[in-house]
Amino acid sequence: MELTEKSCAICGSKSACFKQLSVLELELADAHRVELKYKKGEHIAKQGSFVTHVLYLQKGLIKIYIETEQENDIILNIFRGGDLIGLPNLFTNVPLQYSVAAIEDSIICAIDKTVIENLVLQNGQFAKEIIKNLNNCTHFHYRRLISASQKQLNGRMADALLHLANSVYHSDQFTLTLTRKELAELAGMSMMSAVRTLKDFAQNNIIAEEHNNLFKILDKAKLESYSKYG
Repeated sequence: MELTEKSCAICGSKSACFKQLSVLELELADAHRVELKYKKGEHIAKQGSFVTHVLYLQKGLIKIYIETEQENDIILNIFRGGDLIGLPNLFTNVPLQYSVAAIEDSIICAIDKTVIENLVLQNGQFAKEIIKNLNNCTHFHYRRLISASQKQLNGRMADALLHLANSVYHSDQFTLTLTRKELAELAGMSMMSAVRTLKDFAQNNIIAEEHNNLFKILDKAKLESYSKYG
């Protein structure tokens, strides 16, 4: 972890929420936040800890996940630059219900939770964007629950790959920065099942993996079919 500095008012990577704030409100947030750099693999927040800050991912890629007593954890979601983490803990005093770790080198702004709560109460447009953010996460977790409880392995892996392509890397061709274990945890299956499913997809020309973890989706329609019919 490494400290760095940048003013909220001049930051070029503000989230949609913070674009709704006035200069004075941005200065208030700026006075109650710290900007941190994390290396790939570093833990950012620990499940069960007290929540004092909302995290804004300025740059990089992080995972939020539930630690279990089993061999595999459960990855709830993957976030990249521009996302806010910790919003469900606003206006509550419950401990953090998941852990956060960097998948790639990342820069995070940790903003005092009380300041964010006050901005929600004072600025309706800011509050609206916060609610939209929460709604998007809720809808995604509903889909994840359906995938985990009703779909077979092909459907679960298809959901994971489509999420990575459409929402994380924004391309059907990307360098996969998740480990095989992390991909399995995102898809909700064992690592052996994930490797076997990926091999089947490759043999059927649905995906292709090349050197340096370059990943290509060759038949997106087939993946979408697996996702739809499970």
